[in-house]
Amino acid sequence: MRKIIPMVIIATVLSIQHIHAQFGKLKNSVDKAKNVTSQTQSAAEKANDAKEKVEGASSEVNKKMGKVNIYFSKARFNGNTQSATKDFGEGDNIYGHIVFPKPIREYVTDNTLTFDVAYKKDGEDNYSVNYVKIDATKINQDAKELDFDVLAKPSEATTLYADRMQAPSLIAMVMQTSEPGTKTEFSWKIEGLQGNFYLTMKSAKSFAAFVTPIQQKANGFAQNDDAMKAELPKEFSQKSYAFADPQLSKTAIIKFLPAGVEVLKFVVGPGDDYKVMKNELGVIIYKQTARYIMIAYKDKKNGNCYYDNMIFERPYEGNGKYGSLKVRTNGERIDCSKIK
Repeated sequence: MRKIIPMVIIATVLSIQHIHAQFGKLKNSVDKAKNVTSQTQSAAEKANDAKEKVEGASSEVNKKMGKVNIYFSKARFNGNTQSATKDFGEGDNIYGHIVFPKPIREYVTDNTLTFDVAYKKDGEDNYSVNYVKIDATKINQDAKELDFDVLAKPSEATTLYADRMQAPSLIAMVMQTSEPGTKTEFSWKIEGLQGNFYLTMKSAKSFAAFVTPIQQKANGFAQNDDAMKAELPKEFSQKSYAFADPQLSKTAIIKFLPAGVEVLKFVVGPGDDYKVMKNELGVIIYKQTARYIMIAYKDKKNGNCYYDNMIFERPYEGNGKYGSLKVRTNGERIDCSKIK
């Protein structure tokens, strides 16, 4: 703060013989006052410069670090990071928490949050890098904090991954080549924001047994999501035809489906029964169905619905004869509500 030095000029009746002496003293006082003011200004400016430098350095750090850390814990976070730790062992569940400096939507691309995950065993110099993608379609993207699963207890898992390389799958893959009792570091990063943890296993076999149900739960979330996004192919809305080959009747075809299913829709396209397939030398190899065969069905045991595109083949045996039917299927799971 700049100090203001009040100057009071006291008019005094001076004798002629003392004017010059008094004027000299007054001049010295003024000079001293100016000097004090100048020193005060200089000190204030230096203090201000120092403050600006500190604030500038702090701003650069904050800009670089984003005032963010990614935390990990053995239990789900409850609005704070007091339970955060970096050391985990086999059997520990792992949960993540990240605080963003900006709304989550600023870090989302194609409704996906993508983490680069680097990992290395203790004693190694170089990291290997992979990625984990989290589906952000159901995340509150206006928020600035996010809880996510790493190795969550199956009954508590909530994270939907956007790619087959899920956190449990990545960790399981890395730990397969790790050594019992040796720490493996996992460093998570998203747009410069980062955090890390260390994981130690007892043995490859026991760790695989621990992580398998966690992987299954994560896969289940992904499969459910895929089923919701799937659409029934347009062929199911078309007229159904019949094969001339009696071995390709509807009853015969359905027998090739898994046991314990309920057929919901069945359609066969128009055209010839078969087309002959030859190799590059023109030699007949087999013949396969030339029409599409589409079947939608429900698994009575688990309640899931699927649709299959079935292709039948007969291997060529020579002399114009073909062998018994073999089937190839190409389908996927679909939400039962989509089958109408």
